[in-house]
Amino acid sequence: DSLFQVLSESEDLQLFIFIYQIEPIRDIIGNSVATMYLYMQLRTEPCYVWNTGDEEEVLKYMSLLDNTLHLDNNTFNDNEQRLLLLGLTYRICSIYNRKLMNLKTTVGHKHEIFIRLIQLIDAHYTEERGVEFYADKLCLSPKYLSALSKSVCGFTVQELIFKSIIRKSISLLKNTQKNIQEIADFFNFPNASYFGTFFKKQTGMSPQQYRKK
Repeated sequence: DSLFQVLSESEDLQLFIFIYQIEPIRDIIGNSVATMYLYMQLRTEPCYVWNTGDEEEVLKYMSLLDNTLHLDNNTFNDNEQRLLLLGLTYRICSIYNRKLMNLKTTVGHKHEIFIRLIQLIDAHYTEERGVEFYADKLCLSPKYLSALSKSVCGFTVQELIFKSIIRKSISLLKNTQKNIQEIADFFNFPNASYFGTFFKKQTGMSPQQYRKK
């Protein structure tokens, strides 16, 4: 948790505070590894001086969202709010990502390797679950790569891969009609039972239970 305080202000200061939970759009937020890395950056550096114009982009989404709050509750309005919230989240991610890319030349070697790692996981996590695959791609030992990942983001390589699989699995369970075998095939698990055991170990419930909740 963070505590923010305005220590000084100019006469023309305009302050907008927008707080929301990510839970309503977690299942459609997109790739988990990239999002996790972005969250890690925001958590360690939550204050960001925006370029002129960036705030206007976000305020447009906030205005649209505010308009929907005065509408009658129904399925269409609820979905509209979720999509606008998703759009706002992606806009914030896009703005912050531009900042990260501008600072790319100043990040340390460990962060450069980590960025390459999450790009590899994004591309291969559905078929490659072993740390060795990613270590080989980066010409590093599995032990060193996992230690590096842990020091940068707090998760080992294996944990990042598993989190990616689980979040995508949740999205498939919630947003598609794919059966458990089809989802298991998507991630190249030997069979539905093996996938079910993996899913339950990570989430505490079976895929069927998660789909019904």
